[in-house]
Amino acid sequence: MKKVLFVHDGPIYTNADQSIFYGVHYNDILVERYSYFGNKVSFMMRSAAVSIQQAKNYSVIQHPAFSFIEVPNFKSIGAYFKKSEAVNIIKKAVDEHDVIILRLPSAIGAIAFDYATSINKPVLIEKVACVYDALWNYDWRGKLIANQKMKKYQSILQKASHTIYVTDHFLQSRYPTKGKSIGCSDVIVNDLDVSILNNRELKIKNAPQILTLGTVAAIDVPYKGQADVIKAIAILKRENILFHYKIVGQGDAGRLTKIIDNYSVADLVEVVGPLQQEKVFEFLDGIDLYIQPSRTEGMPRAIIEAMSRACPVLGSDVGGIPELISENAFFEAGNVTEIVAMLKSLKQENLAQWAKENFLKSKNFKKETLDIKREKFYKTFLQDFYLE
Repeated sequence: MKKVLFVHDGPIYTNADQSIFYGVHYNDILVERYSYFGNKVSFMMRSAAVSIQQAKNYSVIQHPAFSFIEVPNFKSIGAYFKKSEAVNIIKKAVDEHDVIILRLPSAIGAIAFDYATSINKPVLIEKVACVYDALWNYDWRGKLIANQKMKKYQSILQKASHTIYVTDHFLQSRYPTKGKSIGCSDVIVNDLDVSILNNRELKIKNAPQILTLGTVAAIDVPYKGQADVIKAIAILKRENILFHYKIVGQGDAGRLTKIIDNYSVADLVEVVGPLQQEKVFEFLDGIDLYIQPSRTEGMPRAIIEAMSRACPVLGSDVGGIPELISENAFFEAGNVTEIVAMLKSLKQENLAQWAKENFLKSKNFKKETLDIKREKFYKTFLQDFYLE
């Protein structure tokens, strides 16, 4: 009976007594994926309690293989005294599990890697984002440590024996490995019936006078870039060119709400908050154009999900985004002027072209296709560590 340890920073959401666990991307599908390696799957990360009302926006984790190991937050200056406690928890968990899966970047994952490799535990890395870009675009404190942290993760990837990158090129170039690796997105695309494209083409043909833009991303971190779109909408509003903008994502909405109020666009911009996965697809079907204004990305699952609903997509020129969308559909990250220009120049024929191109390309991310690719690598990993 093998035990699997999945490590990330989280947080995973819980009720007050931690008897129920919730997530958006932490879910039963992920537990089932890692059950390939064993019949017990422990998630080790931070947790955050949510109210009964808030919990309705998340999926309940009910998989029988799931269990949870909590690590205290030790990343802030005020909580740094908890690091020794966290290290002890991490080491104990690594000792008690047979296969270690690390989703990086992650402060907890970096500690787990150093310890697991020192005792020759099998470690599989999922590289999902660039720590340098995330820190550099966070605030001035992030800029102070961005280069140091990038070197740390570059060192980890150099030493890693098996790595799954979510991009095909970007993360591989920033964080190369000497070990075995594949590029394989962690997105889940199931329904790709041609009726989705047909419905989208009809929606574009009968588009309303005021188009609705949408973004799905964490709302409590500045590097996701929603503020840039809000500013662009405010500039266009002054020219009497109107767009609605709906923002979906988890986190504290206070920062974005303040920006919306400061730019006087509360009549055009709505922070929807988190949605359960099935509701995200309904949301995507309801918007006219998806926009991903991030200052940093790996391979953004939200764009792929939007493509699978035949959404026209605009995106910034960072991370894996240029690997996904048309060259004439991305803009310089953080450049509000470019966003304004692209929105002003939108034409029906562009939207129709992007919708078709995106839908066809999303077929590369079908769950069945990626599962086969991923499980082939899983099999190699197990064979290399004599675990089969």
